[in-house]
Amino acid sequence: MNTSFDQKLERTSGMFWLKDVFTPDRNRETGLLSYAGAEFEFPTCPVLRRGIAQAAEASMFGYTLARGKYLACIQWWMQTVRGCAIEPDWVVSTHGTIFSLATTIRMQTEPGENIIMLTPGYTRYEQAATRLGRGTVRVPLKDEDGCYSMDWDALETAMAQVHNRVLVLCNPNNPTGNVYTRTEIERIAVLAEKYGVTVFSDEIFADVVFGDPVTPYAAVAGENALAITCTSLGKTFSLTGMNHANLIIKNEMLREKFIAQRNADHYGSLDPLHAAALTAAYTPEGYAWLQELRSYVQENMRIVTAFMKEYFPGAVVTQPEGTFVLWVDFAPAGMSGRDVQALIVEKGCFAGDPGEEYLDREACMRFALAVPRGELERSLRYLAQAISG
Repeated sequence: MNTSFDQKLERTSGMFWLKDVFTPDRNRETGLLSYAGAEFEFPTCPVLRRGIAQAAEASMFGYTLARGKYLACIQWWMQTVRGCAIEPDWVVSTHGTIFSLATTIRMQTEPGENIIMLTPGYTRYEQAATRLGRGTVRVPLKDEDGCYSMDWDALETAMAQVHNRVLVLCNPNNPTGNVYTRTEIERIAVLAEKYGVTVFSDEIFADVVFGDPVTPYAAVAGENALAITCTSLGKTFSLTGMNHANLIIKNEMLREKFIAQRNADHYGSLDPLHAAALTAAYTPEGYAWLQELRSYVQENMRIVTAFMKEYFPGAVVTQPEGTFVLWVDFAPAGMSGRDVQALIVEKGCFAGDPGEEYLDREACMRFALAVPRGELERSLRYLAQAISG
């Protein structure tokens, strides 16, 4: 196992990170990690870091295009890791996932029309729509004791409405970690074609899975489907601050339309250090590291699940099929959102992202567990003492 997973990431002195916003003062006082925000708290993949360092040393900072080796590495990764053969000209580079969703919304909707999203879900999808003068139709997933599944009747009802033009799919789901099966994705594709809905499939967590590979939406979408699949290094390698994404758009007309809108939205070129990171990481060495990451994170999830079962009887921990975040509902343990904040976050210093951030119940919380195990165990000991005291 890569020993760097046990190393606590030291954030550069003098810089101000978004993670700092998510870290309560009590955590700083105690030196305990915050489990909010989906970023690693250990160093990322060594081969990726070497690729960036080599590019920096060579002063390779000029305008960079998505050509040649860059596209070949994406092809190799999608085939090897995701089991999906793609063509190089299907790939469209952009400045990020939400940038890409916003471009899609501008392209496929008019002000006053809506996107559809599944909840619990990432609030920034709705934020993007709101900022663009569009609405959001929320379709709640069915929740059976922490097992989330599609409400097909509700989804079809939403997709059948003429003003609901874009469905945002997140696979694996953020925050629950459930993976939609190929059969489910095919069923979504049938509904999308029936009602003329564009599907934007956010698959930036899709490499971090614990079973079979996530079926890319691009693998089931037809040549003429209104379908956009979003991939990224962001979650797999914790490059969230390096704004980038690679879209897979099979439909040539849709692809050209997206490129025109992307360029109108002031897209320039690839970040050269992102290009260096991708061509270093999307390799056999990067894949081997990813497999170790999966195992390490899965064990962290097992430890936290066991802790919650012991100290919060009745709380429902959703067992994720992917991602490195864990979704816990404390309401069945008789706790309100205020109780969770007071006991777990303020007293216990085990801070996560509150359920409201995912448009769901206030007594839910999401914990990001791509962290050194020693730090996690230290946090859990502190929380146990807070509960006992």
